[in-house]
Amino acid sequence: MPPPMLILTDSQLDTVLRCAGPLAPAVRGAFLELVAQNLASAGEIGDGTVARICAEAQRRFWVPPDLSRAAGGSKYR
Repeated sequence: MPPPMLILTDSQLDTVLRCAGPLAPAVRGAFLELVAQNLASAGEIGDGTVARICAEAQRRFWVPPDLSRAAGGSKYR
């Protein structure tokens, strides 16, 4: 049985893609899969639901940059 189809507005899809942008390329697929799973089980999908689910998933996959190595390290300490 194929997974249920998600129908998002252009604005909602833009939110998903903007949240995927800062993530490392290696984890973007997993991020998108998690977002899709959570949206599929969310019931009614509105702009706020999409933003909340994306923010929660982004926190799971986002790794902050190591600024201690930038510009010799001394500027950011």
